[in-house]
Amino acid sequence: MTAGITAFFESYRAAFDALDARAVAAHFAVPSMLIDEQAYTWASEADVVADIEKLLTLYRNSGFVNATYEVANSLPQGDAGVTANLYWTITRRSGMPWRFHTGYTLRRFDDQWKIVLCIAYEERSAREKVQA
Repeated sequence: MTAGITAFFESYRAAFDALDARAVAAHFAVPSMLIDEQAYTWASEADVVADIEKLLTLYRNSGFVNATYEVANSLPQGDAGVTANLYWTITRRSGMPWRFHTGYTLRRFDDQWKIVLCIAYEERSAREKVQA
């Protein structure tokens, strides 16, 4: 991955560590899409912030300490795009950490990278497996 993409994901992770919904949401383009068990299209920044706040509330209530990630793989898509698959670890005060992969498609708008598609294909099942 390029230094710009690495810096983008470090900023994204830091926004999660701060439990700051607006800072997390600032990493998404509008419109953008989230796919987990369902698909959500975010048509406004307010849509993104509202959904991220729900996720961060879940994190807070689960004893969130911090988030770390490893890049599982990435693929450039010309000069203005990249897909990346990250392996996240969510450390919590009590209980086992949550570990899961999430896929991202990023596009560069002017000089800023933004997430246009987030595929959260393991997060919910990872949380449920640890809580079971």
